[in-house]
Amino acid sequence: MDREISGRMIELCRSLSEMLEMTFQAFRKSTEKSIREAEEVRNEVQRYSSEMTRFLVAKSSAATTGKEWVKPCISIVSSFDRMGYNMDGILDRLKKKVREEMLFTDRAIKEINDVFQEAMNLLENLPDLILTQNKLLAQQMGEKGKLIFKMADQYSEEHEQRLIEGVCVPKSSPLYLDILFSLKGIIVHILEISGKIVTLSARA
Repeated sequence: MDREISGRMIELCRSLSEMLEMTFQAFRKSTEKSIREAEEVRNEVQRYSSEMTRFLVAKSSAATTGKEWVKPCISIVSSFDRMGYNMDGILDRLKKKVREEMLFTDRAIKEINDVFQEAMNLLENLPDLILTQNKLLAQQMGEKGKLIFKMADQYSEEHEQRLIEGVCVPKSSPLYLDILFSLKGIIVHILEISGKIVTLSARA
């Protein structure tokens, strides 16, 4: 991958890592201020993404031959965008949680904390992968992603059982499940990017 392209992708990736961290803090604090702070980072992410797309299109237009590289690169940026949309979804749920003063059980909070932490750890690997295009690292990320999916699915099932038993509040249940679903979506796109980077490496 072109050094300037990989550098810009790493910058975009790190801004998304910051947003995910701020979104996690917004979940833990559950205040309007913490949500606004995460949204401010989101604006920065969107700016990086738009600049990256314009850069790729301009670089491709300037080339007279060998333009086939641009499509997978734009596809990677698109996956970054969808990762951001999933974070937007979490922030929207948190706004509702704060506005309607919804509460989660200690168990539900711990479970979402667990998945947040695992998602952040996985995302932190992407800059190294972009830089090195290491297939072994990509494979390890894929295996880790499967374990996180399994954990999140188990949490969803256990939550439904708690709901049946009357331990969890029905009003808060959709928010809990939506946040878990959005976190799984973030992980899906991390793994999509990982696979696309490996594919680009194979073409080089």
